[in-house]
Amino acid sequence: MRPRLAWKREWTWILIVFLSLRLITSALGVNAIADGLPEPLGASESMFAAIAPLHTGPLSQALVNVWLRWDTPWYLKIAASGYAANDGSIAFMPLYPWLIKLAGTLLGGNFLLGAILVSNLAGLMALILLYELARLESSYKTNAMQTVLAMLVFPSAFFLFAAYTESLFLMLVLAAWLCARHKRWLAAGILAALATLCRLQGALLSPVLIWLTLVSAAGGDALTPREQVRAVWGMLTTSAGRGKAKASLLQPAGLAVLLPGAAMLAYQAWLIRSNLGSISQTLVTQWGIRTVMPWEGFRLFLVRLFSEPRVFIDYIDLGILLLMLAVCIYGTFRLDPAYSLYNWLNLGLFFMRGSPPHLLDSFSRYLLLLFPAFLVFGALRDRRLALVFGLLSFIVQLFLVMGFLDWRWVA
Repeated sequence: MRPRLAWKREWTWILIVFLSLRLITSALGVNAIADGLPEPLGASESMFAAIAPLHTGPLSQALVNVWLRWDTPWYLKIAASGYAANDGSIAFMPLYPWLIKLAGTLLGGNFLLGAILVSNLAGLMALILLYELARLESSYKTNAMQTVLAMLVFPSAFFLFAAYTESLFLMLVLAAWLCARHKRWLAAGILAALATLCRLQGALLSPVLIWLTLVSAAGGDALTPREQVRAVWGMLTTSAGRGKAKASLLQPAGLAVLLPGAAMLAYQAWLIRSNLGSISQTLVTQWGIRTVMPWEGFRLFLVRLFSEPRVFIDYIDLGILLLMLAVCIYGTFRLDPAYSLYNWLNLGLFFMRGSPPHLLDSFSRYLLLLFPAFLVFGALRDRRLALVFGLLSFIVQLFLVMGFLDWRWVA
């Protein structure tokens, strides 16, 4: 019999810290409107469509409406009236707006409140799942609670509280990862497909799940990173091993690892059938972002770095990027190869934005999704170093959230 799921004391501590930070961000929201509502930097049809159904009481203005920022109106617009051709909305995947519509309908049409509740509940679940995943990393000797705290104080972690997709995506990715670790491949594939319908980069979970399947077939789960690579390579270089790998991948549960890629293709096919256009074309025509190969995107980043003037937020983004690059490089030699594969595939995808309006447009928010990096932070044995990192990171987070609530571009 499977063990009964029971609430853990550590989960209570995670809940307490989560709610404490939620109260801090709410207080900053109240302060943001103390002298009147901040003026939006630009208004669009999606903004007006999102503003219309908002509750306008003082409590709603201070605790709910102050979070109507940047991408959030797009999710509310899609939830309220669906996608439309030539307005840029198809760049936003459908799962989060669907959940907003469900929650908002149950809340009497307050879609923004529904969006915030969905994101916050998903954020809390993501932290609990991260804790459970970190507990499994006994070979790396990571501290599970320290891992969770490292994510919570990360500069862009306030997006776990905002009406954005980061928390929902992280929850689904971590749930899929835990299912894969327990050999529940069908559940892992379904959850990864849902992650893809939340953010397109979820499709990158297909190669990650394939790798995890191969490691399992090679009997390499308990091996070190280098030994895992050798075990899989050894299996794939013999005819018997290739037959074993093929048999594993062709099982019904094994085929489930292809579901994330299938979800991406299905969404794109639906867009074409519905005459809504393609995502890549929409990014160019509506958002001014062309897609390039990762190495070309990195080259363009270097060109911007050494040739274009920078604003203050660019230095913060650059600092966060360099920190996470260092952690990912270090983690490549310490963490399971699946984690590094996930990190580097995502970093490659981030650099495929060939023409962002800023030096590193939205990178600090995207880097929050590299959850394996926080396993590295969780393994820090020097308590003073961990404390210094946490305090500096949280100070930057407070600075960014105040800017975000004041309609400043921070991520």
